[in-house]
Amino acid sequence: MPKNRLYTLGLYALIFLAVFFLAANLTSQLFLKGETVAVPSVVGKTFNEAKQDLSRSRISIIFKGSQFSSEQERGKVLAQDPPAGERMKVFRSVQVMVSKGSETVTVPKVTGLTLETVGQALAGAGLRKGAVSLVHTPRFPAGRIMLQYPLAESSADRDTAVNILVSRGEREEKYLMPDLISKHGQTVRRRLTAMGFRQAVSGASYYPGLESGIIIRQFPPRGYPVQKMTLITVEVSK
Repeated sequence: MPKNRLYTLGLYALIFLAVFFLAANLTSQLFLKGETVAVPSVVGKTFNEAKQDLSRSRISIIFKGSQFSSEQERGKVLAQDPPAGERMKVFRSVQVMVSKGSETVTVPKVTGLTLETVGQALAGAGLRKGAVSLVHTPRFPAGRIMLQYPLAESSADRDTAVNILVSRGEREEKYLMPDLISKHGQTVRRRLTAMGFRQAVSGASYYPGLESGIIIRQFPPRGYPVQKMTLITVEVSK
């Protein structure tokens, strides 16, 4: 048999085999596309676990979204479409909704914190700072949180406002400014110092008929409410 004839027969044989396997593959694909399987349940599983389970049934997965839910932990499949048990063709997709966790959170303890740090502590728990009330008290340093609502360790909806009561420190007593005019400056200054008031001499001016050191001006004026932290200044004669 001539060599060119053998070559031609071999070529025909290769073409026949290629066409045969291609047709078989197409037939197989058409057959598989018509095959149906029961959709497995993936609710309560992580996205990766659900993906593996579905792939064993020759089904792909599509992430549909996420939402808050108390039914499933954060990261677990909350719902699927189509539902478990329904039959569907292979190589189709199942859409899943993933849980973002419970919408309720545990309120942290913020009493004892300062106003500067409470906002961050609440935000980390999924909450926010609410109304702030201030009250004088010797029990807590100024700026410290005394009470909170909702209470610590209680449950609250996410993004709930936590109201707080903040200390303004010990209330200072108020006094009415006395009349210091015409009194001797050194005597007044010694007495104010002994009582714990802040005071200073703002200057000295000549005043006819007065000896040196007599108070001729004062601030705050007589009758003005003052506290011990208030700076009292006087001007004396020279």
